[in-house]
Amino acid sequence: MSAYQSINPANNELLKSWPAHNDTFTHQALGTADELYHSPWSKGDIQPRLQVLHRLADLIEQRVDELAAIASREMGKLIGQSRGEVKICAQIARYYAEHAANFLQAQPYPSTVGDAWLEYHPIGVIVAVEPWNFPYYQLMRVLAPNLALGNPVLAKHANNVPHCADVFEKLVEEAGAPKGAWTNLFISNQQVADLIADPRVQGVALTGSERAGSAVAEQAGKHLKNPLLSWVATMFCGAG
Repeated sequence: MSAYQSINPANNELLKSWPAHNDTFTHQALGTADELYHSPWSKGDIQPRLQVLHRLADLIEQRVDELAAIASREMGKLIGQSRGEVKICAQIARYYAEHAANFLQAQPYPSTVGDAWLEYHPIGVIVAVEPWNFPYYQLMRVLAPNLALGNPVLAKHANNVPHCADVFEKLVEEAGAPKGAWTNLFISNQQVADLIADPRVQGVALTGSERAGSAVAEQAGKHLKNPLLSWVATMFCGAG
């Protein structure tokens, strides 16, 4: 049985299944992401990355109904709520496309010993572990700022929303992001732990339960990673 299955919660119909990614695929994905981090794409001019976000926003706005239907069939959200979530994802992508260049400009820093300033640079590959409740929004809020900054992301979505995870990755690719910028991984918790332990991974993002957060924080602390933890009980994504 596949570890990642899209099942309609209204009638338990199996819609589609995806094979889990093995360790070889996972390690190759990490290698590709790390190579991208060391390339001019991540460390060079921000404008090519912002153009991807502009294009991604356009693609999402063109496919609101299609993307909303996928989410509603897969995780049971009312269609109006799914449309609202999809529209917000487009807004997030466009917001960073339009404002990230200003956010990331060097800022003067008060100092009594000479000139000082704060600069923003990518730090490396990020591992993101995300839940099912807002299957697109949870991904977009990780993608948009990291893509703008230049951090490649390896994303492990919830087991019950693989279609949303798959279509999101394909949208990012269609928007023009290079291979490794955003990689969807159908992997186990142990494989996530193995990724966190790898020195090429420099940060971990998680939204989930306290138990999941504790487990990820333990791994991140053990291997001196930057944990970005958020426990979300409920969010309002609008409807329309």
